[in-house]
Amino acid sequence: MALARPTTEHLLGRPHVAPQPAKASRMFKFWTYLYLVCGIVALSVGAYYIGAQGEGHRAFIVTAHALRIYVFLGLYFMTTASLGIFASLAPLKRKRLLYWYTGLIALIIFIMLVVSIWLWTRTLNINDYYRDMWRNQWPDEIKLMFEDQGKCCGYLSRDDSPVGSAASCQDASIKYGCMYTVIFYAQHSHRYIYAGLVSFCLVGLACMVTSALLLIDCSEEVRLRLSQTHYWRKRAASKAADI
Repeated sequence: MALARPTTEHLLGRPHVAPQPAKASRMFKFWTYLYLVCGIVALSVGAYYIGAQGEGHRAFIVTAHALRIYVFLGLYFMTTASLGIFASLAPLKRKRLLYWYTGLIALIIFIMLVVSIWLWTRTLNINDYYRDMWRNQWPDEIKLMFEDQGKCCGYLSRDDSPVGSAASCQDASIKYGCMYTVIFYAQHSHRYIYAGLVSFCLVGLACMVTSALLLIDCSEEVRLRLSQTHYWRKRAASKAADI
């Protein structure tokens, strides 16, 4: 009894060997290399601002915790991307590494969402938070920077913990405090952090999708190869029985 032939190439008397999942692999490599670039950028930004914590008032708005998060993210992205690149060199043999790669990205996306929620909760009481920092924790040189930058004096008003040496505080016509200057600068800085986290999440999601597509193609490739092996074994057994 004749066996069903799954592909037209069998009509030529030779087995069909399906190609490697090239398209999915190219997409996977593109997004994985982009993920690696994200890691380099995050590490560079975090390392730069940690090294410059004593310079200016940025370090008092964007805390050291947020800057260390970027360093951690950079190292994590680079390690995960390296794992993905290594797995993509032989995806059929390293499917388990692809599963690990996808799981690690899913984990860091969850962590970034948690960090984003934490940053968002800080903005809910941003006025009270920076008012307390101004009155009790910030040194005079930081307050002086804000007063000179915003042409203001004190926090809520010129009577609210001012730095008397500021030119704006010596101008009696200036009655308003620096609250809006501080809040605007804080929101501007946090906006960049949010934008970075959202961008990293989007690239991570793209990596997860392409990894899933590559795994599907690998599974289909393995299934096809097993089917072909089974077919040719049956065909050889059929020919041996006819002799």
